[in-house]
Amino acid sequence: METEVITKKLGGNIDCWCGKCKMVLAHTIEAMVGEKPARVHCNTCKSQHSYKANPPGTSRQPTGREPGKRRVGRYQSLLNAKNTAVPRIYSPSERYEAGNVLDHPTFGRGITMAVKDETKIEVLFESGSKTLVHGR
Repeated sequence: METEVITKKLGGNIDCWCGKCKMVLAHTIEAMVGEKPARVHCNTCKSQHSYKANPPGTSRQPTGREPGKRRVGRYQSLLNAKNTAVPRIYSPSERYEAGNVLDHPTFGRGITMAVKDETKIEVLFESGSKTLVHGR
């Protein structure tokens, strides 16, 4: 599955460079200047910062696209890189580690991005990043 380019709006999600996480991750838009995001907060580490579309030192990506073309998002790239032939069915009692692919009854297929502590994991789904419990 491919993700479509999402219309930018206040409270919406957007992929953005997070200086604290040192990755391009899903962020929630907190402020807009015209039609451009100005202030965002990271859905993973919860830090608040100005919107940065790309990592420092990289050039902007071309904005011209053919109508009807879709871009492959971070979620799809990670999913393609993993062996998803047999994803694990999500259960709060199971233990997960970074890189595990799982099927959640509500959110669908996701990739475990990080183990936050003994009882929480960060999972990237097509709809965005979610914190789930594990090992309970």
